[in-house]
Amino acid sequence: MKKMLFIIIIFIAFICLQCKKVAMDKEYAITLINNSSHSIGYYFAMGGVYGSFYPDTTLPVTNKYVGTELKAGEKFYYGSSVEWEEVFTSHTFPKDTLSVFVFHTDTLKKYSWDEIRNNYKIIKCYDLSMYDLKKYNWTIIYP
Repeated sequence: MKKMLFIIIIFIAFICLQCKKVAMDKEYAITLINNSSHSIGYYFAMGGVYGSFYPDTTLPVTNKYVGTELKAGEKFYYGSSVEWEEVFTSHTFPKDTLSVFVFHTDTLKKYSWDEIRNNYKIIKCYDLSMYDLKKYNWTIIYP
């Protein structure tokens, strides 16, 4: 009986060791670091339900996908289960550029999204190619 249990355990261990990790087991992140003295909001323009793609730098109709508070000194990781190189070269991502918008948190609290959008109340817009992101080790440092 012990011998049979031992064989079963070895067999299960062998099967588990043969399993390959799938893409969902790894996350690829673009890091946004708030190196300012105030909180910021942010928006990664990924198209689709998330809004527009570069070169269209208009803000989305809704602020549903806008991060509203990244405190001074904190980091935000914008993750993907697919390598960013693949995202940038896919047919769903039309240009080799990602726009990342930064807002002052006070602006997000004080004004309606329509006013922010219509008057383009941003403090910074980064238009980054895959080359730029690789060069900066997939990290954006504000300011």
